[in-house]
Amino acid sequence: MFALNSQPTRIALTSLLAMSALCTSPVFATALVPPGGDDTTPPVEQSSPLNTDFRFSGAKTTPTYVKDFARSQLPRPIGSQPVQPVVKIRATVTNSDESALNDRPVALNRPPLQALISVQQDLNPFSLDAQAIEKVSLQDCVRVAETQNLDIANSFDNEKSSKYAFLASATKFLPDLNGGYSLYGVNGTIPGALFGAGSNGIKLPSMFQLLSAGFTYNAYQGGAVMFGMLQQRHNLHAARFALKGTTNDVYLEAARRYYDLLLNEALLDIRNRAVEISKEQVRLNSSLEGAGAATGLDVLQSQAQLASDEQNLVDQQQARRQSSIQLSHVLNSSFAQDLASVENDLRRARLVAREVPVAKLLTVAVDNRPELKQYEELRLAAKRAIIVAQAPLHPTVSLGGTVYGVQASADSMTSLFLLNFSVNWKLGHLGTTDLANIQQARWQARQATVQATQIFQQVFEQVRTSYDQSLAADKRIEHASTQIAAAEEELRIAKKRMEAGVGLNIDVLNAQRDLTQASINKARAIIDFNIAQAQLLHDTGLISSRTLTQGANID
Repeated sequence: MFALNSQPTRIALTSLLAMSALCTSPVFATALVPPGGDDTTPPVEQSSPLNTDFRFSGAKTTPTYVKDFARSQLPRPIGSQPVQPVVKIRATVTNSDESALNDRPVALNRPPLQALISVQQDLNPFSLDAQAIEKVSLQDCVRVAETQNLDIANSFDNEKSSKYAFLASATKFLPDLNGGYSLYGVNGTIPGALFGAGSNGIKLPSMFQLLSAGFTYNAYQGGAVMFGMLQQRHNLHAARFALKGTTNDVYLEAARRYYDLLLNEALLDIRNRAVEISKEQVRLNSSLEGAGAATGLDVLQSQAQLASDEQNLVDQQQARRQSSIQLSHVLNSSFAQDLASVENDLRRARLVAREVPVAKLLTVAVDNRPELKQYEELRLAAKRAIIVAQAPLHPTVSLGGTVYGVQASADSMTSLFLLNFSVNWKLGHLGTTDLANIQQARWQARQATVQATQIFQQVFEQVRTSYDQSLAADKRIEHASTQIAAAEEELRIAKKRMEAGVGLNIDVLNAQRDLTQASINKARAIIDFNIAQAQLLHDTGLISSRTLTQGANID
């Protein structure tokens, strides 16, 4: 055996131990394990609506992400309101069914929706297939979307991946450490004539050991290391801006889905009132027919109008539930939990002051839109890639050093030291492949520049479009208010004329339809305005959980 207390042996063992400690250090171990990659998650609760024993074909265990999805389908509070179980109803709701109506949410500060129609036994006509219901606000939805949305999680993972890619490229400036141990068994004699010795030759030892420890430092690699690191840094910055852009998109989508839910609840209330008015008209015409003041045609016309309103009400019940499901999808929450808005009235939400000119909004967008910064970083990364592609045409310079410990007997070890400086220049395939790669990188850089220009064009178009949509929707609200006032007066006069015997039943029905349509137009105009305001915040890069509820202060 070789002597452990000799200086070359200690040097070699120290190098080997250092390399082993570096490779097994917690820093490197943590970097190599992605978050959530283990299978230590707790079991899914038994109350989950999803089958937790789900298996892919041929799989022995349930994937972790399936368990996570099952847990996300458990009803849990989103905002400050409690989660309530849905009341089961076994018959069509009528005006006398007050006990069941007390547990149903009130839409827009109006009387309970007493005209709702049950589409199936044991299904609540308001929540349909849901098992629980919760009232949420816009602020609740935006806050939950920020923490639970899967698009944000995917973009966050991409940003972390880019971060470690940059760190990996930065470590290429460090030297390479090498070490080794070899045990050789040799049996033979070297001819003495090779060394000027006698004819008997030199007898080789039967066993000898070789220890080695050294380093290699690549001093120059044609700029591949330096500019490769710069390229990865630009990619990292682009990934961070992409995460910000995805977050802004999710903010907008959450606001859009919430306003869509609010609109469908308002339309449900309008359809509900239309059914109640039609029922009252059928009752009135039936009474007038019995008194000889109306004809059977009047009754049939009012009954046909009631049937049409009831069909529209059933469709609106389904549309409201679908809007709740779509909002749950954005929030990554349980589809079995019906979401309802906490708003007591439907009103416009001005988030950007009316007097801010569009030129100012464009300036704000250039300063704040993350997509512009993202594609600028991608353009710079593409320019760095050109120099990386040119690196193989350059010579490489490296420095190295190695210490060897050679032991041929049990009591001695010989130390050998080696230092080397090398310059290598290699043109693979006469450099033609590298020249083609350089041209490819140049055209990719050109493509990145065109894409950055396209993003500028899209941002300017989006700002102007959302600005015009906001102005138009704001004006439509005023006209819809005038239309509602006229329709209400039309209906009042038509009823008075019919009661006086100088009007027709068809005039009352037309007035009812006009009032319903005017109410729908105003509700749509208000929601279109609110969505346009949220879109304007998004297009200027100012959208956030605060600005969606309090507005943006643009000087």
